[in-house]
Amino acid sequence: MLDMKLGIIGLGGWVTTGHLPALTDLGIKVDYCADIDEKRVKDLSQKTGCKGYLDYKEMLRNENPDLVLVAVPHSLHASIALDAINNDANVYVEKPMATSFQEALTLVEASRKRNKVLVVGHENRFNPAMLIAKKLIRSGEVGKIYHMRGFYIRQRGIPTSPTFIKKDLAKGGAVFDIGTHIVDLLLFLSDFPMPKSVTGKTYSAFSDDKTKFSVYPSPNLPNFKVEVEDFGSAFLNLGDEITAYMEVSWASYIKENKMEVTILGDKGGVHIENGILNFMRNIADEYFISTPSTQPQRGSVYREVWRTVMDSISKGFPEYPLCSAEQGAIGVAILESIYKSALEGREVKIDIPQWLLKQSQLVS
Repeated sequence: MLDMKLGIIGLGGWVTTGHLPALTDLGIKVDYCADIDEKRVKDLSQKTGCKGYLDYKEMLRNENPDLVLVAVPHSLHASIALDAINNDANVYVEKPMATSFQEALTLVEASRKRNKVLVVGHENRFNPAMLIAKKLIRSGEVGKIYHMRGFYIRQRGIPTSPTFIKKDLAKGGAVFDIGTHIVDLLLFLSDFPMPKSVTGKTYSAFSDDKTKFSVYPSPNLPNFKVEVEDFGSAFLNLGDEITAYMEVSWASYIKENKMEVTILGDKGGVHIENGILNFMRNIADEYFISTPSTQPQRGSVYREVWRTVMDSISKGFPEYPLCSAEQGAIGVAILESIYKSALEGREVKIDIPQWLLKQSQLVS
């Protein structure tokens, strides 16, 4: 592993339950941390020995970390990541990398100008089922992809943290929170075709019943209210004669939680549900189904993510299967278009610069 100074900005749940155990397992030291919550800073400083700050700008200015993990509310991802890049740091920013396409482009341009590695936290790519699906598609066994489907549906999973449900902090609800995973997987598995247009719809079906439709504890806050959507769906025209449908929900009347991706090709089909892959094809005129993978422990996924992040920084570019800045920006363009389509009640065209698309395909 590289000897570099690592700083973490934002010390919420995913940092403590996902990133930190992986960093510890790999022997990667956390040197600095920053959060506006003094208790979080104190707790992590005592646990890891890192130097804590309540002001991330002070941390950047005083310590000049080589690598920064940005894990803050969605609305702050882009601005804090940009500050870190401009402070000459490589950056691992949680998804979505930004809440507007223009913000995402600014990040891409800044990282390219300063020759810094910028990766986006789409760890679901590292699920063995997704990697096997990618190999099957690249080998030609699936044939020409013509349609894809993606679902991320919860029964009772409306977040109760203000960072997810307050409009000014989150900017959006289920589409930004979990829809970003589905959009990224659809693009990743299809080698980043050129998105053409989106027709989207969002709903706030259970916002008034947030405690009834959540397994998370309700915070003791005045005027606690869900201000963002809990459901979103979209039909995507991805160009190259590929279409896709996606559906995401924090809460819904379904049998069980599920995360599901289906890839339909003219030679075979791939179906992944909750980490289990099935590959369907014809062999000697018989319909054949194989199931070659199982769901890994979450910790092992994060270990692989961080191992690849460190390798990428040593080489100076994002290594497969990490999500590059360019790829993350295309995902944001689609997410932004879903919201625009839902707001205006019409199909929305997507205009992706050719240079951005070409760069996104280099590490897909």
